[in-house]
This record gives sequence, structure tokens and C-alpha cells, in this order.
Amino acid sequence: MALREDRIGQTWLVPRRVTDFIPENHICYFIANLVEELDFKNIDQKYRYTRGKAAYSRRMLLRIVIMASVDGVFSSRRVARLAEENVVYMYLSGMDKPDFRTICRFKIECKNEIEEAFKMTVNVAKNIGLVQLNHIAIDGTKIKANASSSNLINQKEIQTIREIIKKGIETDKEEDKIYGDVRGDEVPSELTSREKVREIIQNVRKENAYSNNENKLRSSSFKLLEEAIDSLEGKNYVFEKLDKCERELKKTPQQTVSITDPESRWMKNKKGRMEFSYNMQIAVDHNSGIILASTITQDPTDHYQLIPQIEQIIETIGPLPSFTKISADNGYYTKNNLQYLAKNKLDGYIPNRKQVYESKKHFKKNKPFSKYNFRYNHNKDVYICPNNKQLKYKKTYSYKEVLMRQYYCSDCLKCSDQEKCVGKDRVRIITDYGDVLSKNMALKMETTNGKLEFAKRKETVEWPFGNIKQNLKYTEFITRGLSQTTTEKNLINAAHNIKRIHNEIQTQTITNNILNT
Repeated sequence: MALREDRIGQTWLVPRRVTDFIPENHICYFIANLVEELDFKNIDQKYRYTRGKAAYSRRMLLRIVIMASVDGVFSSRRVARLAEENVVYMYLSGMDKPDFRTICRFKIECKNEIEEAFKMTVNVAKNIGLVQLNHIAIDGTKIKANASSSNLINQKEIQTIREIIKKGIETDKEEDKIYGDVRGDEVPSELTSREKVREIIQNVRKENAYSNNENKLRSSSFKLLEEAIDSLEGKNYVFEKLDKCERELKKTPQQTVSITDPESRWMKNKKGRMEFSYNMQIAVDHNSGIILASTITQDPTDHYQLIPQIEQIIETIGPLPSFTKISADNGYYTKNNLQYLAKNKLDGYIPNRKQVYESKKHFKKNKPFSKYNFRYNHNKDVYICPNNKQLKYKKTYSYKEVLMRQYYCSDCLKCSDQEKCVGKDRVRIITDYGDVLSKNMALKMETTNGKLEFAKRKETVEWPFGNIKQNLKYTEFITRGLSQTTTEKNLINAAHNIKRIHNEIQTQTITNNILNT
């Protein structure tokens, strides 16, 4: 067997290009071509003919952050390191070596360009025939925010912190009146505002130890007080933090917000644990797995997210074809969403709560006389109980501008399962608040075709979610705030779409080569 020589340190007579070390079918070439089509004139104009060191090309920075997202790298420090060590990033950066702060600032400054890059991936997929729009599935997932669950604050704590800091400021004013322009070191230490505030904090700590849970200050509140002691800049910083937390508390019914990321919200994850998160919504094309639209929301529920997703799709690729079907789970089942689908003549598939309940067989066995086990007969306008007794229509009334229809059963007093069903000496009443749209949707979902169309939803949305969370290992946001997490989301979705498009192109190329041989 022959043995190759160790060539480390060998010099080349002719310098080689960086691209010589990159495979011809590497995804970086597709990323370079994609970014080349974006318009950077407005953002570049900001840096032209200005003083100082020349700024890095925004186009180059976008290339390397998209490539990093495809590789599952989201830390700016790691991206900067790759630009120095990895030949793919050397090619995309043109041998430039931006530092991590430059990359961080770019993500904040050029969020619109990053969003346009994501939208361009959707249009490219549509133009090459990958996106067919036969079926669009919409769903959401909770992604953990970069916020500590213990670093909390509520409205009462905000007021208490302000009052304590205010006492320190008032002490400063009193000293100015007494001592005028005398140097600060001539003022007795016990009269300085810093010492006064420290004294107030110590008193608060003592009171905190003996107070009940409702009036206690958290350790995070004491940290803010300590930051405010050090300097005027510290006070201003704390006041800005408090103002932001207070604004966010006014926007939400939740009693606390995170000091590190006040824009995040308490949400329940898949494991049933409450943590600060954002709700990431996506709309996915069934045939291709391409993410057509996506948003980040602070709302833990999905009730108001269907319409924004559809409108974003229309904004990106134009009106939807008449044959397009849209599916979503019961979280999107609201009157407004059903009206929107009907008004825009969109073929939607959304199950009501009863249909979701029926799909879970173990619930039927646990609660056989639950309302969801009563069948509705549309022809006779009656409900059928599990013992095949009829609940006939009795009356209609209005509650909160919603028409309610009530159905009564006259055979309950003679039924052997009366106590299990409704209780002793009582009759069963079913209240139906479904309108025409609700009934039409329920009928459609009960058909074989409706069940088949809705079954596509799960396999469609789990595809990109699985890729993002398992392959890209993206389970927690790195940045904070709604604006920056939206930029992160756009990079993630662009990375998913680029990989899908590139894989499809490679598959078609291989297929064509086989057919031609």
C-alpha cells in the first residue's frame, strides 16, 4: 500500500482561488446569487461620501449571516470567527473580516433587507414551480425568549423603586440648597444621597423580610436599586427600564414582565411549563414545505393570527388561486376568522372544539356524557345524547351580541344515567352558539374530504418546525425585543427555504443527469 506524503507547510507556485476549495454544488453559490438580486442602494447611500473608515458592504454582511443561519450558527461572535477560518465564509465575505459588533449592528440596522431576503426565497420557490399553493397550513409554536423567569417586576414594585430613587434625588436638592457650590467631599458622608439611598434600601430589606408575599420586593428589584445608586447614568438607565416595563404591563393582562426582555410574555410550552416566550406563526405550502409567511407575536393564543398570515402571503406572492385550501387547528377557530374566509372566498378547514374532542378517543371514555359526545342532527335540528335520546330546540336568546340556541331533553327524569349526566332531578340543556358559518364549517369538517384535507396540516407544519428546532437547533431566541426577534425569525425562515430550494434543484439536476445517460 502506498503512503501519501504529509504536505503541511508546502508552498504553491501559483496562488489558488478560495473557490477551488469549495464544491461546485455548494449552497453558498445559491446564497450569493440570491443576495445579488436584492436592492441595497438606499442603505449604501447612507455610507457613501462620509468621513471615517470605510464601512463594510451590507450585501457582503447579509451573505455571511444567511450562510451562518443555514449552518445553524446565530451567534455574531461565531459568525465573525467563521469569516476568518472557514473558506466558504471567506468566499462570501470577499476575504473581509468584520468583527462581531459590526455583524450585530448590521442585523439591527438592516432588518428590512433581511425581511426582503426571506420574501425573495418565497418568490424564487414559486417561480421555479416548487410552490404550488394547493394547500396552505398555518400553525404556531412557542420559542423561549432570552429572558430569565426569575428576573421579574410588577406595577407595585415599579412604584416602590421610583419612590426610593426619588428620595435620593430630593436629598441631592436639599444638599444643594444648604451647601451650594461646596465640593462634594466636604459634605458629611451621612448626608450624601448615595448613603441615604443605601440606608433606605437596608430599611426596605428589613421590612421585606417580615412582610407578606404580596408586598415583598424581589431580588431583581433590589438589583435595580443598587444600579441606581452608583451614578446619574445609573439612575437614568433604571428609569428607562422601569418606563419600558410599565408600558409593557399596560399592554398585557399578565401581572408581571421580565426586566431583561419586557416585551416577552408568559406562555406554556409543550412540556406544560410556563416561561417567557414569543409565539412564532408560520404558513407553509404543503407540497414543498416552503414557509410562505411568518410573524412573531406576544399573544399566547392563535385566535388573531390567521388573517395576518394570509395577508402576508398575498402581499408577498399576490392573490391566492381559487383552488387553494387553508387549514389550521382549533386555536384559530373564531367568528372573525370564519367571516374573513367566507368574505374572501377562501376554502378553509378549521375544526371546532367538539370535533377536536371527538378525535381524542380517551376523552370519550373518561367523560361519556360530556357535551362533545352529544351528536347534532342537522336535518331534524336536534341533539342526540349518548343514550340516543333527543334534545329538541326550545328557544333562542342573545348574549354579548351572539345568538344562543338552547336544546332541552324531556326524558332525563326517567333516564338511569341521570345523575352521571346532569345530576339528580335535573334535565340536560345543550346551548349552541354556532351561526351559519360555524355550522357550514362543522359540516365540511365532518366529510371524508374535509378530514383528509385537515390531516395534511400536521405533516405540513411539523416539517419546518422540526427542521428549525431539531436540525438548526434553534429553540431559544438570542436577541431581545419584538423587533430583533422578528429579524432572527426572518433569518431562520430564509435559511429553511434556501435549503429546501437548493435540495430541490440538486435533486432535479441528478434526475436529469440520470435520464440523459
